[in-house]
Parts: sequence; C-alpha cells; structure tokens
Amino acid sequence: MNGPAAQIAARFGAVEDAQNYTSLLELFADDAVYFDPFMGAQRGHDQLRAFMSHMEELVPAAGATFADWRTVGDRNVAWATWIMVVGPDRLEVPGQSLYRIGDDDKVQFVADYVDSAAYARLRPDGPTPDLSGAAGISAGMAGSEGAAVDVIRRFWEIQDTADYTRLTDLFAPDAVFTDQVYGRFEGRDTIAAYMARMASEMPERGITFELVDVAGDDTVAWSQWWCVFPNGRIPGWTLHTVRDGMITLDADYFDVAAARRLSGR
Repeated sequence: MNGPAAQIAARFGAVEDAQNYTSLLELFADDAVYFDPFMGAQRGHDQLRAFMSHMEELVPAAGATFADWRTVGDRNVAWATWIMVVGPDRLEVPGQSLYRIGDDDKVQFVADYVDSAAYARLRPDGPTPDLSGAAGISAGMAGSEGAAVDVIRRFWEIQDTADYTRLTDLFAPDAVFTDQVYGRFEGRDTIAAYMARMASEMPERGITFELVDVAGDDTVAWSQWWCVFPNGRIPGWTLHTVRDGMITLDADYFDVAAARRLSGR
C-alpha cells in the first residue's frame, strides 16, 4: 500500500506542517475537484489557487495545526486520517480525506471531512460543516479496476438486499470493522454478531443505505453513500482495505450530529 496515491496523500500531510498549501497546486489535474465541507467544491486550477491561498491565511489565523496524519493508499485511491488541533486549549477535531489519482499521477478528486459532533463542541455558534456536497462528484465508478473495488462492489450488491449477515463472508478472519456509533469489532465472528444485529435493527428503524460512488484498485477502496432515515438522510463514506480478495478493514464515517438529530438519540 505504497503506490502513487499513498505517496501523494503523504505529501498533503507534510504540507500541513508548513501550511504552504499553494505548493500542492502542482499535484492537481487541470479539471480537478477539491471538496471542502465549509467552502464546497473548488473546480479547476483557478478556484484551487484561490482556495489554497485562502487556507494559507485562514489556518494560521485560527491557530489550527494538524496532528497524527496517517495514510492508506494504492495506485489510484488513498485515504488519510488526521486531527485538527485548535487554540490554546488544544481542542481536537478528527477528520478524514479521500483522494482519487489519475493514471498520470495527478490528483483528480479530494474530499475533506471533519467530525461534525467534535466541531460543534469547538464552534457551537459557528458554521456547520456540510458533508453532503461531496457525494457523487468524484466519478469513481467510471474508471476503477482491481481486486479491492471488485470486492466492495459485491459488498454493496449484498448491502442493497439488507441481508447484512451475508456480508460476513466477505471479511477476512482477522478483519476489523469500525462504526462511529456502535464501536470497533475485531475478527470475523465479532463482525458476524454485529451484522446480525444490523439485520434486525436497521429494518425496525426504517433505515436503508444508498451507494453514491465507489473507487478503488487492488488493496484499497472507498465508497460514498447515503444513510436514509424515515425523516431524512445523511451522507457517509467508508474506507475499505482488501487482502487476497477479502476485506481486512471497513471503517465507516458519517455526519454523527445529523444522525443524532434524525434518530432522536
């Protein structure tokens, strides 16, 4: 998991230390899209240059730094987790970034997300991050090939049937599944018990899932989706890693604050 996409994601992390964001412009394709949860989609070099210049002023002025940058990637897709640390009290807001890299090793798509619940604690009267705008703009389905994306497409074919117990067979014996509400599940047997719970709980609550986009290659894939409640829907995304045709990691992320509002929990 150290292909071009992983290396480019690591370069984004290195830039966070110096906060010279305009130096990233050379990495982008001419028609690239960068989605920011506060400023929306920036398309093409002119908008990207203005956005990166703004970030070079905004981030230091806010007293924000980034820590614990971790990346997973392959040829064409990558994923990063990080923590935004803000102010003298060093309040932490976890975040993630999705990357799609073209065959010319240029960035085609980036989407940043922040933990909406953590951000609300940091800025209770501030702007609310909108995670829905990234859905579908990466066009990942159009050009992804490889063992990982094949497995994840199969995952979503089964997911669409709402028979979650059938998903268990796609996981490696030592797989890990993480959910921001239900927690972390290690090993296929533990994941099987979680899937059995979902098979009964999701229909009871009237919750379904709709795939928006998937991108991947041989060892890494990510998917973007909607979680549909009876009274609304929230965007979500998942990192998947695959080994020998089986899922080794499935990490779900979604707008937790919006989910709590819709579920009444």
